[in-house]
Amino acid sequence: MIENTGLLLEGGGMRSAYTAGVLDLFLDKCIEFPVVATASSGALIGSSYITKQRTRNYKILEEVTNHKDAVSIKNWIRNKEIFGMDYIFDKIPREIVPLDLVAFLNSPTKFIIGTTNIHTGDPVYFDKYQSQEELFTITRASCSLPVLAPSITYNNMELMDGGVSDPIPIRPLVKQGMKKHIVVLTRNRGYIKKATKLNWFFKRIFKDKPELIKILRDRHQIYNDTMKQIYEMEKTNEVFIIQPEQPLTATRFDNNKEKLKNLYLQGYTEAESKYSQLELFLEAKDNIKPFVSGNVPS
Repeated sequence: MIENTGLLLEGGGMRSAYTAGVLDLFLDKCIEFPVVATASSGALIGSSYITKQRTRNYKILEEVTNHKDAVSIKNWIRNKEIFGMDYIFDKIPREIVPLDLVAFLNSPTKFIIGTTNIHTGDPVYFDKYQSQEELFTITRASCSLPVLAPSITYNNMELMDGGVSDPIPIRPLVKQGMKKHIVVLTRNRGYIKKATKLNWFFKRIFKDKPELIKILRDRHQIYNDTMKQIYEMEKTNEVFIIQPEQPLTATRFDNNKEKLKNLYLQGYTEAESKYSQLELFLEAKDNIKPFVSGNVPS
């Protein structure tokens, strides 16, 4: 277990195949962290790392690309969800490629999943899961994209995709007292998120949820400001970043088997190529500049 170092996993839908490759490299190198924070598809991918089920995510990718209703416009027309949510968040982890719940519940690693309260627009984080049902429900909520999936009601809150309010959840790691952070991103260096052109649509769909409309409108700024802070933390040796060296060819909704296989392999090989640098980062005893929480949007 690497003390005082947290792991952050960005989401990104099917782009998280890259993250799956990175995490399998970590498992091969027996790298464990006391805390992992994530949101959206990172929650789905990250659970296999917590249970140390190497290649489970790869098997899930194979399963999803072989299933015609895993990602389709037909799903959205029929069920108002572009991903087959019951299939991905219920059937796969329970029956097809089961998650080792005993290993998950006994893991010494704290697993923080971010969601978004659709009435307040605030991020809501979870780190305690008493049952399989609870874990799968929270994971599903964290992956429920606005408009493209129904929100999830849990603990008297209506929740959706955690990436909406906190796409790069560094703050939960800082609050846990982590001094250093390994950040796995699914966008290449230099990527800048653009403002949405759908604000008019969100105003129409979510007219009774003004705080959600605001957070959707400002999401690009939250993302870009957080990434700016992440890169500043990298300069002071607080953060080590693993991210695609080139823009990914796969999209959030990609279901192309060859693309996703290559993306997984890319994540593994790029993490492997940075492993010696990662070792030096983890061993370094440099004085670290105190993190100022106000630098990251609240």
